[in-house]
Amino acid sequence: MIKEILRSVLGMAPGANKINLDLAAMRQHCKPFVEQLIPWEEEKELELLSLNVNFISQKRGPDKMVFGTVQSIYYEPMVVFGYKDYVKGQRDALLYCRTKNLEFIYRLKRRDTDVYFNGNHVAVLDQTGILHGMRSKSTLGGVRSYSNDLLSIVVQGQDVGHMFNPSRPHTEQQRAFFVLGKLDEEEEFILLALGLFELVTRVLTNKKKK
Repeated sequence: MIKEILRSVLGMAPGANKINLDLAAMRQHCKPFVEQLIPWEEEKELELLSLNVNFISQKRGPDKMVFGTVQSIYYEPMVVFGYKDYVKGQRDALLYCRTKNLEFIYRLKRRDTDVYFNGNHVAVLDQTGILHGMRSKSTLGGVRSYSNDLLSIVVQGQDVGHMFNPSRPHTEQQRAFFVLGKLDEEEEFILLALGLFELVTRVLTNKKKK
C-alpha cells in the first residue's frame, strides 16, 4: 500500500502486479452486474446502446475505482465497466469493459493504449485514435471526427459506423452508434473495441469536468 501511495505522489506508473490486482478487483466487482446485462448477437443490435451511463458505485481512497453500466435506449444495462486513474493529471489508467459475452481491457499509458480482448493482447491504440494489430502490425481501424456531433468509426479502411459524441448535448436515450452496413465477426469486434473506449472515456472525462 505504501509503495503505491509513493508511486502516485511521485507520478510513477504502477507495476504489473498492481495492474493485475486491480483488474481482478474490477472483474469481481462487475461480476454480479454481468448477469443482468442484456445480450446482443448482431451488430445492428449495437444500435440499441445509448449514451446513458449509470454510475453504480465507487471505491474511494488510494484504490479509488469508478464503476458503471451503459444502458440501452430502453434503460436496460448492456455494458458494465470499471475505471481507475493511477497518476493524477497524467494519462495513466485502467479501463475494464464487459458485455454479456465479451471482455475488453484497456491499459491507458502516456503515449498509447494496450487493448486486450477476452484476455489476449490484440492491439495498440495510438494517440491519434488509430488501432494497430499486435500480430499483423497493420492498421485495424480508427476514430475520426465526422461532424460537430458525430465521430466516424473506420474499420480496415472502410467507414462502418458513426458514434454520437458524448461531449455534445444529448438526451438520455440518444443512440450511441449508427452501423452503416453488415459486418463480419472481426469487423464487429474492432468496432466495439474502438467504440466502447471512446464512449466510456469521453463520458468519464465529462463527469470529471462537472
